[in-house]
Amino acid sequence: MGQPDVATLRLVLGFAGVLSLAVMAVLRHAGGRGDGTGQWLAAAVLSVTAYLLPPAVRWSRPDLCIAVNSGLTLSSMLLMLEGALVLRGFGDAGRRRVPVTMACLGILALMLVSAGRPWLHVVLHDALACLLLVGTGMVLAWRAPRWSWAAAGGMGLLFAGLGLLYLWRGGGLLLAGPGADTRMPAWLLAATLVWAMGWTGLFPALAVARERERRREVAERDALTGLASRGAFLRQAVLVPGRQEGLLLLGLEGVRALNGSLGHEEGDRLLAAFAARLREAAGPDMLAGRLTGAQFALLLPGMKDRADLLATAGRLRAALSVPLVMGDRVQVAEFSLGTALAPEDGRSVTGLLEAAERAMFRVRAVAQAVG
Repeated sequence: MGQPDVATLRLVLGFAGVLSLAVMAVLRHAGGRGDGTGQWLAAAVLSVTAYLLPPAVRWSRPDLCIAVNSGLTLSSMLLMLEGALVLRGFGDAGRRRVPVTMACLGILALMLVSAGRPWLHVVLHDALACLLLVGTGMVLAWRAPRWSWAAAGGMGLLFAGLGLLYLWRGGGLLLAGPGADTRMPAWLLAATLVWAMGWTGLFPALAVARERERRREVAERDALTGLASRGAFLRQAVLVPGRQEGLLLLGLEGVRALNGSLGHEEGDRLLAAFAARLREAAGPDMLAGRLTGAQFALLLPGMKDRADLLATAGRLRAALSVPLVMGDRVQVAEFSLGTALAPEDGRSVTGLLEAAERAMFRVRAVAQAVG
């Protein structure tokens, strides 16, 4: 492929960058906040700048033009990696903001420092590009949720594939030594064009799928406590045939009295604090849900027998009895607890809930009789 074809590829790649920028701007305007759209939009801005700035400025040193292009392109790739981390919910994006900004400036400085040595400059560029692109591909595709398999998997392949091509080019230059031809080959430009068009087309599908999943999660979560709603709990609480499963039903006491004396806001604070303590005490293996206003349920998988269930219930009762800190007040949560064990007390979640409710009523009756 001759030089005119390379020039054409560069021009088309610039238009692809403008298209990516337009798509990201539309998605951002549509309300994308928690899916990394802001980082991808910033990446598209840097990418377009990298392709349009060199021909728009008269450079006294062509190597500086190449260095600026490389620095902006690598910074764009770094922002895409950050956008992928935000999309997948890895880490705290707020804490990474300053380090990512410093890393972008560091990349630009590195490219400018190596501007006078083309071989070293390109080897460094290709090594960083490989790391950033393959890293982004892994973040997108690794254990991708079912709702994002197609789009996230496709984008992951595109990023990892382009990263490996940069590794191939950079590795070849490293083996050839400083005298090798450092000009951008046409096949790498063509691959970059395919990559740019590919992720531009797949990202909107990924963003739409993420928004649908977010809405589903919101619909299945209790707005006040963040626990599973009643409907979600009944759908997600699956009993495994042949395995003993435990269920705890907890009725929080005193919410109505608190609403009447201090207002509904204080009652909501008590419910939210109790739910947070319940989620913390339950751990990741137990499904917790809010069934009604002050009634909570907890599914305990893999109980050995009823003694194991009662021992687990005792540990949870002790954890939930620790006073709750609610702003400037400290309050002990009073609650009733009923237990049920599958398959002895029921072979369905509904049956277990009914059995646990009967057990909870018996506990309340005994407590009232004693009191």
